[in-house]
Amino acid sequence: MSFAYLGAIAFAALGTGAIDARYRLALFRDARRALLAVVVTAAVMLAFDLLAIQTGNFRLGASPWMTGFEVLPHLPIEEIAFLLFLAYVSLVAFTGAERVLVSRRTKEAR
Repeated sequence: MSFAYLGAIAFAALGTGAIDARYRLALFRDARRALLAVVVTAAVMLAFDLLAIQTGNFRLGASPWMTGFEVLPHLPIEEIAFLLFLAYVSLVAFTGAERVLVSRRTKEAR
């Protein structure tokens, strides 16, 4: 049992959170809306994962980097952490790109 993969996800999430805090892009701009967006997005992705597990397209493989804890059969705890991270990093990247594009547009308009 190893917590390497889960730890890497947490470490990456902390880095994303630091960028978010520095530039106030998502969670540090409007926490309620950001949390809602992350949870809803992760829930939709989880629904697709569950459907893929149900149809036999996703199976739990053996890996020395994972904890071995399964929330459901073929659904490791790391998958839920990854989906939450993916939704959060996507939101931060989107709002960051939006800010850059809006800033460029306003500079060009002057």
